[in-house]
Amino acid sequence: MRVLRSFLKKKDGATAVEFALIGLPFFALFLSCFEMGLLFIRMTMLDHAVNTTSKSVYIGAVTKGLADNTVSREDFEEDICEIVGIVVPDCVNNLTIELIEISSLIDLPETNAVCVDTSNDFKPVVTFNPGSTSSIVFMRACLTTDVYTPGLGFGLALSKSANNQYEMVSSMAFMNEPF
Repeated sequence: MRVLRSFLKKKDGATAVEFALIGLPFFALFLSCFEMGLLFIRMTMLDHAVNTTSKSVYIGAVTKGLADNTVSREDFEEDICEIVGIVVPDCVNNLTIELIEISSLIDLPETNAVCVDTSNDFKPVVTFNPGSTSSIVFMRACLTTDVYTPGLGFGLALSKSANNQYEMVSSMAFMNEPF
């Protein structure tokens, strides 16, 4: 009995036990917040890139460039990746851009964005029609990126693709200027 009392009176290791109980949830929360912040930065950069590069569509530079063979879909993807590539590794291989000419703003596509499946070696085929003068164009970009903490907090709540990647979609509709 005396041995049991002396064992219970000892305070050695109390800090280690407390750290073991509190440390793991704290680090999980920290990593989840880091993941959330990184994904928000990536999404904001993608929105900014779509907004910036869409200007070259609605002033007619892409339409004229496609006709003259001076601009291609790959050039357009590289323009977006110049902005987003700072925070997204291998942006060009994980990005799809869709340009669809629509008749009115109520005719937006009802389909989901087509994203790259990195388990395959090919990019999906999507519509790339920058439209003509004074036409309404719907632009959608899908960028797949890794989730670093898929089993913790914020990473659990994300909708992920089959190969455990997060698909970020940014879209906008605009009317081309008369060019």
